Amino acid sequence: MSTANKKQAAKSKVITKKAKEVGAVSRRRPETILYVSRNEEIQPISITVVGEEVRSQWCANREYLTWNVPSRLSERFEMHEFFVQGRIIRDED
Repeated sequence: MSTANKKQAAKSKVITKKAKEVGAVSRRRPETILYVSRNEEIQPISITVVGEEVRSQWCANREYLTWNVPSRLSERFEMHEFFVQGRIIRDED
């Protein structure tokens, strides 16, 4: 194999590796997922998911609650009674 062919083979491996890395990053889930209370709330609600407490935060107008849930807990968070009943919804943005 000539040196030109070796260089071309090495270059194609690097390009393929970079393409795979870029694809993996684009498919990666966000670090946190935002959830919002459907209705106005009068007090904050903390939800325990797999032994970890996820605390709510007030929106700017102090009417609705928001939860920044780590993506690794989002599936289990969505099994909570308030999400299933529709009291908490996933933010679309």
